[in-house]
Amino acid sequence: MAPQQEEAQIPSLRALERGLQLLDYLIRVKEARLHKIAEETSLPPSTTHRLLQALEHHGYVTGTQHGFYKLGLKGFWLTGVRESLRHVLEDLQKKTGETVNLAMLVQDEMEYVERAVSDHALSFVVSVGQRVPLNCSALGKAVLAYQPDLLAHISLEQRTSHSITDLVELKAELEVARHRGFTLDNEEYFDGVFCVAVPVFDQGGEAIGGVSISGPTVRFSREQAFQYAPLLKAAGERISQLLQTHEGGET
Repeated sequence: MAPQQEEAQIPSLRALERGLQLLDYLIRVKEARLHKIAEETSLPPSTTHRLLQALEHHGYVTGTQHGFYKLGLKGFWLTGVRESLRHVLEDLQKKTGETVNLAMLVQDEMEYVERAVSDHALSFVVSVGQRVPLNCSALGKAVLAYQPDLLAHISLEQRTSHSITDLVELKAELEVARHRGFTLDNEEYFDGVFCVAVPVFDQGGEAIGGVSISGPTVRFSREQAFQYAPLLKAAGERISQLLQTHEGGET
């Protein structure tokens, strides 16, 4: 490598090292304010803030309404909880026969972070890392039902003819979802696919993600979604518990 190229890579390498330093710190303390993170990692507050924003953009860190930063759902992969979460997803997949997905809220979208794929030859599978809108996915609506303030910041995208793009209609559906504890996606994101989802909560009771069951409409219907809802709710509660055991706090 030429000396000029090596020198050009130094700032990027330094940023990577500092970002990993912040993640290491948050893994240890679970949660802290910006000034505390900067102080404990010996980084300038402005640099710390920029790095935290970058990590938050990619889902490794999340900021709270009270000014704290903590690990995002992706960040929990670094704590060793991933295998436990996969076990929950795989167990639900075996009980239902359909694909089970785990997604998290990232930048006003839902990003798929893990999945257990159906054994059926005909199934609907999205890639880990793919993002979907909040308004036309069961996973997104599972978060919106418990974070209605997000409605003021998102666009109501129309992916299919079934997508809900009317705000009044969407709010009414979210109200029903809160009462029954799960949301539905009736071919709203992808034609021919039905989906049911429940939220995943952090220790503060904030919906940070969701878990869903999805399948083709020729096999997976509204009736089956209601039938699987108790199993899905139990899985969502278990995932929330697993994530919350890795949370704590530092003032």
